[in-house]
Amino acid sequence: MTKSANNLLWIVGQGGLLGSSIATQVNQHSNNWILWKQPEAFCWTEPLLLKNQLEHHLDLFLQAVKKQPKWTLIWTAGAGVVGTSAENLRAETSHFKYFLNQLEKKMGSYLNQGSFFLASSAGGIWAGCPHFPVNEATPPHPISDYGKQKLEQEQILKALSKTSPQFRVMIGRISNLYGTRQNLTKAQGLLSQLCRSALLQVPMNVFVPLSTVRDYLYAPDAAELILRALKKMESTDQTLTTKIFASEEECSISQILSHLAHLTHHEPRMAYPENTSSSLQPLELSFRSQVLIEPYSYKPLLEGLNEILNFQESQLQLGELPFPQAI
Repeated sequence: MTKSANNLLWIVGQGGLLGSSIATQVNQHSNNWILWKQPEAFCWTEPLLLKNQLEHHLDLFLQAVKKQPKWTLIWTAGAGVVGTSAENLRAETSHFKYFLNQLEKKMGSYLNQGSFFLASSAGGIWAGCPHFPVNEATPPHPISDYGKQKLEQEQILKALSKTSPQFRVMIGRISNLYGTRQNLTKAQGLLSQLCRSALLQVPMNVFVPLSTVRDYLYAPDAAELILRALKKMESTDQTLTTKIFASEEECSISQILSHLAHLTHHEPRMAYPENTSSSLQPLELSFRSQVLIEPYSYKPLLEGLNEILNFQESQLQLGELPFPQAI
């Protein structure tokens, strides 16, 4: 007999690449979680309205929590990237802190029945490390405002975890995500940006050397690994866990360009303008997890790139592929 789900799951940031991937993967774990549907999207750019929305949704979530023995909250919200202004990044941290304060206030004793997952940035946290690969025991070394704010968010969540002895917290430091649902209007998502450039045969701005090495993790793989890790954490005595989520297979930009030339049968066109944020981008980022490890077959990068190209081509035919900004 299939065991019925008893863990209510709320994904804050479900419209983004990671959040939407987790929501999709939950269907494969339907005997573990019941996905709570957030009634409306948050207005992140309107602070006063946002505070009211956060409080109201927490009230609604609490009413649903009271009918279940367990709950899980996954925070994947945030539009910040390495080049985002310090002011906007601090605002994101402020929103997160306010949400956690309200969570503690409203949940009360129900906090001990819950688990919280924070999607953080492995690259942002460890960008300044002198040696790679790094693992969970490597001390943080952020060099950008983005990395510093991610680390501050982690510390705010850790402080909350100490107030409730049974409240489970997992901080997921995630490598470079990619997938078909990448927001092409944001200054990130190199693989999706390169695929679009190759498909349209227009020049792509690259602000770092082609020898730059990154770990690229397919978003559905990340989502599956996060859900598995959350389940695995429940079977341990750990109430505070920091885990790396990465493919652990590094690839340079020049290798990616070779893959795209193979898939599209023409050489991608590149442009190399100067950019002040390039100094915040290390030549290498590579990771090795030593926490909650289990065997897993990752999607090969070549297959992932081909999937993005096929998706973008279908968008192009529908007139829904946004054209890159002119150089």
